[in-house]
Amino acid sequence: MRYRLSPESCLAGGLPVLPAVPERTPLKIVFFGSSDFALPTLRALKEHGFAPTLVVTKPDAPRGRGRKIYPAEVGVEARELELEVAQPEDPNSEEFRAQLAALKPDIAVVVSFGCKFSTELLSIPRHGCINAHASLLPLYRGAAPIQHAIRDGQTKTGISIMRMNEELDAGDVMLQEETPILPRETAGQLRERLADLAGKTMVRALELIAANKAEFEPQDPTKATRAPAVQKADGVISWSMPAHDIDLLVRAMTPKPGAQTRLGAKRYIVMEGEVEQDLYGLGVPGLVQSAGEEGIRVCTGKELYRIIRIKPENGRNMTAGEFVRGHAMPPDARFG
Repeated sequence: MRYRLSPESCLAGGLPVLPAVPERTPLKIVFFGSSDFALPTLRALKEHGFAPTLVVTKPDAPRGRGRKIYPAEVGVEARELELEVAQPEDPNSEEFRAQLAALKPDIAVVVSFGCKFSTELLSIPRHGCINAHASLLPLYRGAAPIQHAIRDGQTKTGISIMRMNEELDAGDVMLQEETPILPRETAGQLRERLADLAGKTMVRALELIAANKAEFEPQDPTKATRAPAVQKADGVISWSMPAHDIDLLVRAMTPKPGAQTRLGAKRYIVMEGEVEQDLYGLGVPGLVQSAGEEGIRVCTGKELYRIIRIKPENGRNMTAGEFVRGHAMPPDARFG
């Protein structure tokens, strides 16, 4: 039996209304996570009596132009929660597997770790490894389920708790919780909501496992869709598309990698906009119909797209009005 939560309950931040879970047996848990998406789950485990014996994250790494070494976010959070941390270069190495096996974990919880597990690593925990994935599997298997769901115009998504196997995001599903994708929601905003939902869902999954009430259902591979990592080139705006599709692209690519366009020789990132009906007939795609404090209206393949916020590629995020006051907009100005 796979449990599911209504979109309204998830949006309100509540836990699913499910049968009461009997008294649970203790679980020795190892947590794997590397991005900030994993932080709400780590906090939820500690808060609800599932504190991991060990938190595994990526090594501290250089970032930015100066290549300064920054500590791994999950490692910082784990130490603040007074949890033991390991940062192996290769979690599949024989050395780390021996370290993990010595702990004799009951289960591994994996959230946004970004590394494929070997068969040997998967087999160490007694109950295997369970992962929180940000889609309603088998839809959107892969590294960028949130961006792809918005780009495709989906109206709902959610969190799936599955038992990991050697194939990417293809394991048996134990628990799913659904939430709507709001009409103006960006990938960044939805990601924050799903990160919180992942924590709540994982706690419920562990409660069921600890009570020997967990049931897993195989995914239907014929319904699987892919969500590969989003590259910078995926965010380039084609103004010949309908304004509705451009709007989906902008929301899906915000904040990263950004919905990009050119105006003259310079590249800009469209941060926010909306569709407007074109009452005066179609113009050349990319042509600026009007520009002012209320926005920059751009012709598309169908209807107008009004840019509300925009930023130079290496500049600050600004309103359309600020942009127009600081940038010359000739009558024939055209994005593209």
